[in-house]
Amino acid sequence: MTMRIGCVGCGNMGGAILAGLARSAGQGQTDAYALCGYNRTASRMRPLEEAGVQVMTSPLAVAENADIIILAVKPYQMREVVGQLRPALDANKVLVSVAAGITSNSLAQWAENACPVVRCMPNTPALVGMGVFALCLEDPKLSQSRKQSLLQVFGTLGQCVELAEEKFTAFSALIGAGPAYVFAMMQGLVQAGVTLGFTHAQSRQMVTALFAGSARMAEQDASPLGQLRDNVCSPGGLTIAGVNVLDRAGLTGLLVDAVLAADARGAEMERKGG
Repeated sequence: MTMRIGCVGCGNMGGAILAGLARSAGQGQTDAYALCGYNRTASRMRPLEEAGVQVMTSPLAVAENADIIILAVKPYQMREVVGQLRPALDANKVLVSVAAGITSNSLAQWAENACPVVRCMPNTPALVGMGVFALCLEDPKLSQSRKQSLLQVFGTLGQCVELAEEKFTAFSALIGAGPAYVFAMMQGLVQAGVTLGFTHAQSRQMVTALFAGSARMAEQDASPLGQLRDNVCSPGGLTIAGVNVLDRAGLTGLLVDAVLAADARGAEMERKGG
């Protein structure tokens, strides 16, 4: 059965979601999707239209032509947009919000409890089809079959984790913000490479491959991460000399502190955003 999926707000994240779904359907990886979308800046829709996404003239038109409605607008726009969708919402529709700081309770209130609501939190690697998506599927109006459909939809774009809403801020601090921590570490290593005499392009290429390969090892080898690290450290070698510097600087503790600071800020935003 064809799933009708629409997106309101087709900027970076919304556009990446629609493009990923169009690509997976085109490659025969999924059942057929009927995709539609609306973006206030119409030019953002052109590449999506070329990929098979039907361009709509308003948020309401998206809601009228989709059963799963993804809301990828800014948090401050969310209440107004849900109000525009309201005439087309009923028990057969599902609202999926990717806006940070907007609770399920607020979404349901703005939609006047006309349909189930779902919170989804992606991270930016979703832009290249390798995202990690947290889904809150706690709305009692959400059927089991619709839950499976949503997990299938977002599973085509990366990994899905079903989480209680109370864990969303923690997920955002660790995984949503996580690419920033990774890119910061990559930047430091690229800078070191340039200092050692490599060109910036060479250093970036090698460091990018380093992170990709290390991530693959961590994915395939269930050994503790500390053990994987120690396996690289020969007695009296150059690696342990570098690792000792990181340990003295407290890199592990700094990463923990960064995530906890992000979590605290996220909790503050959640309180203010509803």
